[in-house]
Order: sequence, then structure tokens, then C-alpha cells
Amino acid sequence: MTRVLTFACALLALVGLAFLPTARPTALAALHGGVLLDELVSDPGLSGEELALWELILDSPHYSEAEQGKARLVLGQVELSAPDLALDSPDSTKFKEAILRGLRQKVAFERDRELEVLEAEPGAAGLALTLEVAGAAPLVLHVGVAAEVQPEPGAEDVFVFDWRPASPTSLLPPLVAILLAVLLRRPVISLFTGVLAGALLLRWAGTGAIYAKVFGGLSDVFSVFLLDEVLDRGGNGRLHVIGFVIAMLAMVGVITKNGGIRGLMNIVARFARTARSTQVATYLMGLAVFFDDYANTILVGSTMRPLTDRYRIAREKLAYIVDSTAAPVAGLSIFSTWIAFEVSTFSAQLPLAGLSPDDGYSIFIQTLPYRFYCILTLGLVLMVTVSGRDFGPMLKAERRARKTGQLVREGGTPMVSDAATAMEPAASITIRAWRALVPLGVFVGVTVWTILSTGGAFAKAAPSLFTIQGLSSVLGDADSYVALWRGSSMGLLTAVVASLFAGLRLEILDAAWKTLKSMGIALAILYLAWMIGAVCGKLGTASYLTVMLDQMLMPLALPVILFLLSGVIAFSTGSSWSTMSILLPLVVGLAFSLGEGTEIGGLALVVLSIGAVLEGSIFGDHCSPISDTTVLSSVASASDHIDHVRTQAPYALLCMGVAIVAGYLPAAVFGTHPLVSLAAGLGVLGLALYVFGARADDPGQDAA
Repeated sequence: MTRVLTFACALLALVGLAFLPTARPTALAALHGGVLLDELVSDPGLSGEELALWELILDSPHYSEAEQGKARLVLGQVELSAPDLALDSPDSTKFKEAILRGLRQKVAFERDRELEVLEAEPGAAGLALTLEVAGAAPLVLHVGVAAEVQPEPGAEDVFVFDWRPASPTSLLPPLVAILLAVLLRRPVISLFTGVLAGALLLRWAGTGAIYAKVFGGLSDVFSVFLLDEVLDRGGNGRLHVIGFVIAMLAMVGVITKNGGIRGLMNIVARFARTARSTQVATYLMGLAVFFDDYANTILVGSTMRPLTDRYRIAREKLAYIVDSTAAPVAGLSIFSTWIAFEVSTFSAQLPLAGLSPDDGYSIFIQTLPYRFYCILTLGLVLMVTVSGRDFGPMLKAERRARKTGQLVREGGTPMVSDAATAMEPAASITIRAWRALVPLGVFVGVTVWTILSTGGAFAKAAPSLFTIQGLSSVLGDADSYVALWRGSSMGLLTAVVASLFAGLRLEILDAAWKTLKSMGIALAILYLAWMIGAVCGKLGTASYLTVMLDQMLMPLALPVILFLLSGVIAFSTGSSWSTMSILLPLVVGLAFSLGEGTEIGGLALVVLSIGAVLEGSIFGDHCSPISDTTVLSSVASASDHIDHVRTQAPYALLCMGVAIVAGYLPAAVFGTHPLVSLAAGLGVLGLALYVFGARADDPGQDAA
């Protein structure tokens, strides 16, 4: 029934594309303003040498740097120009805000300074920017950097940028992928079709014969989108992520063969003697690995899987526990690889609310009580594991596993081979837990050390490292993907050395190969998830959704709308971080201006709205079959990927509904204290689990 309902909703959304209105080109161009700052332009003062637009602006006489980390920009007229567009239109104002947001971020991260913007006196010199928008035609940007007076029309530097305004069809690739994933339960085919649909849409806007567009789109799937991800042309750390996953899974195979995992299981089994206590132990381990969601997912899923298999816990259930603790814990932790990124997306905009960019971390901490979805999700996972109760597709999966021992649905495709999950320690060795604990400890130690070293921790004064802002600065500057790659590689090397001392030789290679040989499908899904995210970026999926829902904003409903909008964007693009980076720069000024006319005030609405975007992004990520973290959870748990998504989605949707009804609406409308909202929300979740849930038949479980 759930599958039919999900398919019907996706099909209805697909049909609904034909009736969606087109977004205003000027509104889309205004949102695109910050992106233009990274476009390469020719510097007229350096014989046409190419540099980014933001570099050209900061090289102008209107930008200056002072002592004590300050910088100043004198601004002239910044506006949009389009037929029938008033000079004081909201779109023109938003374009100016987007440019200033982008410049503040560039100055903060590239020059390590706080930017102060001054409006030029009438007739005096100042940076002038005029963006001409004419439907789907290329954008034309007029840049005036005259040192003495504002340039006369025609005297500015003119730059032309290719541009494709987002349309309702930008929603097609994710909808096609999700619809086919639900219908076929074949994620590779589904994701590939979604990427192909996006590539064809991008080609369709050009000229040429239909067959040329079709073959061109098919070619772009491999020569552009796949190659971009394989070669990591975007500098997103893809190669390090792939290396980390391969090294970690190979390490798990080796420490399984050398008896380390069995020894570790024997220790955990002293406390986890039933299916219920094993799930609680998995949950607690997920809370303990709080510094990174990728590390949490692979480490917890891979090491706990043998024990959950022993007690006939469905792989879908393990994937749910792993996935629903990893991102919420990392997102809430003030000492994780997430916090610096999260703060960086909105801190530069805090002057719009009368604050300093340095207040970013304190604002983040103020959002923590309002992180309703993450807190309620962690609470629901604890309730489910302690009570042993489930509902919906998860209950069916748990009953199947308990009664038949079938850990994966018949016909399901686990993301790791049976040969790897059924691997036993070599007969010639003794069981020793240290052979697992030492490699895992090396992994954690090297990862943390690399994070500290690449983040410049050892170059800072010791007292500053013991402050939230100081440590968060280190985490923000660190290269976490490199850290994970180095840590997992050293962990694998340590596991190999431990196995050699245990007397293993060729068995080491055999164990690593058995773990990795079925990784082809998992890697294909991971790359396709990244590719469809890139396609959505080029089509402007997120921008279209943002502009279309912008007209629906009401002050006190803003947190709810932002929560839902970020959830839809993350679900459609498969990336919580991309969603945060798109929406959070827009939130501070909007929430503050809307909130000033309400009882709760502008700053309170800013805090609520930031929390709503962070939470909605993680919610959408949890429900999306094209999310990389969802894929990794399926890999680590050796679950069928689509089965993991469809069994987890009802829990995520329940937490989403309760977070809105008990959390964001009361907080925004009545100013309800967040602790009251959280207590009420947890009570509703417990009641729902009691009314709609049931226990799977578990002979080894303590009687309730």
C-alpha cells in the first residue's frame, strides 16, 4: 500500500509539471546574482587577463582594507534592468542583496576580513552594477569601476554570461528518478534515466536536429557529468570520499577475517544479548561517533552488522538506525565537520540583522533547542530500539527477518555481497578484539589528527583551541575528506599488519576482495546521485522552487515554509549541504525584516528560520533515494537501497509532521518555549508508536 501511495504521489507530481507556472526571469536572475561573482571575466587593465568577477571588484578603487580585519566597499547603483521592471522592484533589491551577500562571503573567506558597505554620495564614485535581463537571452552585466565619478552610460565594462532561466521542467530529472526507483526498485536504472532526462533538457534548449540533441544528451551523461565527478573537476572531494569508502570496507573485511570483529562482537555481546539491546547498542555507538556523518555511517554500520545479523535484525532496520543517527548527530554537534560549514552559510549575512559575522557561532548555538526534526528523530530511534515496536514497511521487514532469518527481502539486492557479510574468521587464528580495536582506533586518531593539522590547530594559540569559536574555526578550515581518506588508509594498513602477525597471508587479499567485489553497484549509485545533483544545479531546480514559493511567505509561517522548502530541495537534489548553501544566505535578512513586525521579534524569527532550514535539509536527505549519505547507509548495512528508503521514510515523515505541529508552528505563533515543544513532540511520537506500532516476533527478546 505504501509503495502504491508513493508511486501515485510521484506520478501526480510528474503530471503536475505541465500545470506549473513559469518563474519570473528577473526573480531568477536576482537569485543568480551571487553566482555571477565566480564567473571569469577579462580585466581591461591587464590586457585581457582572466579573473573572477569578485576579484575584479576587490581590485577596484572602491574597495579598501584597513587594520583589525576590516574592509570597506563604496557602492553606487546596483540594479536589475528589464522591460517593464521598476527601478525599486523587489527583484532589483534582491539582486543587490545577493551581490552583497556574495561579496561579504568572499571577503570573509578569501581575505579574512569583515566587509563594511558604504553607499556612495549622489554623483560621487562607487561600484556600479547593472544586470540586463531579457527572458532566456544571455545576461549582460555592466560594471562601472571609475575612480572619480559614476560612469556615463556606455562607459562601463560589459560582460555577457550564458544563462538558462529555470523552468518547471527543472523538476523533471529528480521526479523521473524517484518515480522509477519506486516503480522498478532498480536505483541504477532509475538514477541514470533521471540524469539522462536532465542532459536532454539541457541540450533541448539549443539549436540543431532532434537526433543531434538526443545523441548529444546521451554523450553528455558520460563525457560531461560522469567525467566531472570521476575527475572531481568541481573540487568536491569525490576521489577522497570514494577512497575512504573503499579503504573502510576493505578494512572491515580484513578485521573480520583476522578475528577482530568476532572478538569485538564478543565484548559487545556481554551487554547486547537480545535483538532489543543490540539495537540500543548500535544507537549508542551512532551517538558516540559525532564528528562526521560519513565516518559514523560506515563505521557503525559495518562493525555492528555481524551482531545485528546474529539476532535476526533486518538490514533495513540497521540502515535506519545508522542513517537516522549519523546526520542528526553531526548536524547538532558543536564539534563536528558540519558546524563550520553551517555557520559559514549565514554568518556573513548577520549584519542585516544588526549583528556581526563573528556572532555566527552564538546564533548557531541558539538554534539548537529549535532543531526539532533532528532531536525528535534521535528520540524516535531510541523509542523504537528500546520498545522493540515498529510500524509500516519496517514492521513487515522485522517480522520477516525474525521469523525466517531472511535479513534482506526476497528479490532484494544488498549493497554488499553475501560472501562478504557471511565471512568467518580464518580457522587458524585465535579470536582477539584488539585486531579490530587498534585499526579502528588508528582510523579515528589519524582522522582527528589530520582534521586538526589541516585546520591549522597547531599554529594557533592553545587557549583559543578550547573555545567553541576557535575549535569550530579549525573544523571549518580542515579538509575533512582528506582526513577520512588518510584515516581509513592507515586503519586498513594497521589491519593488514595485525593480520600478518596473526599468521594470515593470501587470506588478507581474499577478505578485502570479497568485501569490495560487489561495490560496483554501490559506487554506480553514489556517482549517479552526485551526477543528478549536478544536473539539477545546471537546470536551476533549487532556484525555481525558491522563487515559486517566495510569494507564499507569511511572517509567522516562515519557519514552516522554509522547513518544507528545504526538505523538497534536499529530496529533489539529494544533498542537504547544497540546500543549506542555497537557502541560508537568503534567510537572515528576510526573517529579520518580516519578524520586526511580529510579537516574537526579528532576531527570534532569524534563529527559528535558520534552524528550520538546517532541519528541513536533513529531513529531505533522509527521504531521498538519490542522497549520497542514504546510499552509504545502505552500503554499510548491506541493505537493499530502495528498501532502506521506503522503510525509513514513514519514520522521517512522522518526525517531520510532529516537528511542524508541535515545534515550529507553536514557537513562531505563540512563542512556545522549545523545551515544551520538544516534550510535547516526544510524547506524540511515543503515543503514535504505541498506537500504530507492534513488536516483531523475537524469541530472543525479553518479554515486555
